[in-house]
Amino acid sequence: MNDSAIFQGLTRAWSVGTPPVAWPVAFWKNCFFDCPVEVASHIQRFAGRQMQDQVQLFSELSKEENMANAFTKEAAFLQQSALAWNSEMLEVAELVQSKLLASTQTVLPDTDAAPN
Repeated sequence: MNDSAIFQGLTRAWSVGTPPVAWPVAFWKNCFFDCPVEVASHIQRFAGRQMQDQVQLFSELSKEENMANAFTKEAAFLQQSALAWNSEMLEVAELVQSKLLASTQTVLPDTDAAPN
């Protein structure tokens, strides 16, 4: 068994009992529509912010007179960007996990409701 928290969560969700009849449909909808659309929009927003930050840095670097300072600032931005992409991929993995787990959750009838 894999020690990853993502796989452990999926294993627990799939072993918690019999899912409702609509489970396969909800799972396929999540796998092939909801999840890819959500991931794509999440990554698109992140990439847009990163590109905007890069363009802003280029604007600042164009005014820089010392090339060593410009190179250092760009290297620092690239390092920060690599760390940001790493954390972004973790967020995407959590997003995918939550979308996949949402389709496996069983819907229990409300036992507190008054009988008809």
